[in-house]
Amino acid sequence: MARNHELTIYRRPGAGKGVLTLTSPTVAHASLVLLVKQWRAGWVQTYLPSRPNGSLGWVRTGAVRLLKDPWKVVVRLQAHRLVVSRADQVIRTFPIAVGKRSTPTPAGHFFITELLKQPDPGGAYGPYAFGTSAYSDVLMHFGTGNGQIGIHGTDQPWVIGSSASHGCIRLYNRDIVWLSQHIPLGTPVRISA
Repeated sequence: MARNHELTIYRRPGAGKGVLTLTSPTVAHASLVLLVKQWRAGWVQTYLPSRPNGSLGWVRTGAVRLLKDPWKVVVRLQAHRLVVSRADQVIRTFPIAVGKRSTPTPAGHFFITELLKQPDPGGAYGPYAFGTSAYSDVLMHFGTGNGQIGIHGTDQPWVIGSSASHGCIRLYNRDIVWLSQHIPLGTPVRISA
């Protein structure tokens, strides 16, 4: 979690000049959180919430507060399942809808960046939508968004269990409510075939 309003990202430890600056809170008014990949003396390598998927950068350890997160989300695309673990114990498994062939859900290591309560809980995104650090590999924009992959509810519950979305991960509304009550920002999300 960023300690200040701006977090400078460096290409490598000890670099004199940053390559990117992230702000906190984010445009969605959430605290800026990142997922740590590794650390060295005085530096932390993190996954970045930006394109291309899997982007990494380094931050000074003094610029962040390191928090341990026992939660983990695994998305199994072919099985149409989302598995939630806490301290390596499976807590819940949910049926999901994922991206269709023309707009697939990207695979890789990501993390939860934000939680948005939806103004219309019966609308297209259900009552809640998590933003992730993943982005569509085929859509640069979707609606007014930037192609960010979300985990959200749906007003089309009949598509759960299929490949029907534009890349986002859809759950039954009752299931996204449960996730919103348990999964903190920064939680790792691994998406695999």
